[in-house]
Amino acid sequence: MRGLIVTLALAAFAAQAADAPGEWVSFVACPIARDTGPDTDLCFFAEYNGARYALVNPPDWGVPQLKHRVLVEGRVTAGTFCGAITIEGRASVLPDIDASCNTVLPFDGVIKGIAGGVFNSGSAQQRAYAQDLARRAESDPSLSVQPAILDAPPMPVPQPPFEPRTLSILYPFDSTRGSGPDMIKLKEIAIYAMAAHAKRVEVVGYRGVSRLTNGTDMEESAGVAEARARKIGGILRALGVAEESLSIRWEGGAIPGKGDGDWRNRKVEIAVSP
Repeated sequence: MRGLIVTLALAAFAAQAADAPGEWVSFVACPIARDTGPDTDLCFFAEYNGARYALVNPPDWGVPQLKHRVLVEGRVTAGTFCGAITIEGRASVLPDIDASCNTVLPFDGVIKGIAGGVFNSGSAQQRAYAQDLARRAESDPSLSVQPAILDAPPMPVPQPPFEPRTLSILYPFDSTRGSGPDMIKLKEIAIYAMAAHAKRVEVVGYRGVSRLTNGTDMEESAGVAEARARKIGGILRALGVAEESLSIRWEGGAIPGKGDGDWRNRKVEIAVSP
């Protein structure tokens, strides 16, 4: 009971100290890991100006890491997760090692994790496939090395009429790694471009400046826009997009930050013209 009272008091303090829902926050801090129980993964939050903010990215966008600071950018929401205020935005793992980012809070018996993975959070078809594979692997251990995630059905061949189509791929700060879901979209737009016999597939790389809540700016490195554009262009070539249709370029300057959604400026834009 004493532990529960302390946890609730800390949560109330965080809620009072945090910005109101709808406000933007942008800051750099150490991620703090929290043990959520014996059967679930750690969760992460960061502290800023007396408040705790949960660090939850979209799928495959990157998980906070100990010994690395994070750039946190997002709009405050009314929810809570990991004993912290939730935000709608992104948390970018910064590359430099910071040994001081090493805090792991023990399991308190109150804030419990939610089991993830394909066995718990996949579609009904994915769960059934994974569970069947696990049962068969009990009698045939060689099956244990087989992928437990059922492949998605192949994309249907696009049909006319073909219209211009665009795609934006977003990146963590100073990174050239796109997320898995974005790479699936990239494959889809490549298939569309080939089916449409596209006259032009334009790839443009950008880099950005993140304005922090304290008024300072963080600018991405000068070569990252070029690296992003060239990497996406190379993937499109490998997928079969015709070389003569590809136009690959990048902006030399960084998009200025405003402190509200600056993570959307770290991107590559693809435009298909049939």
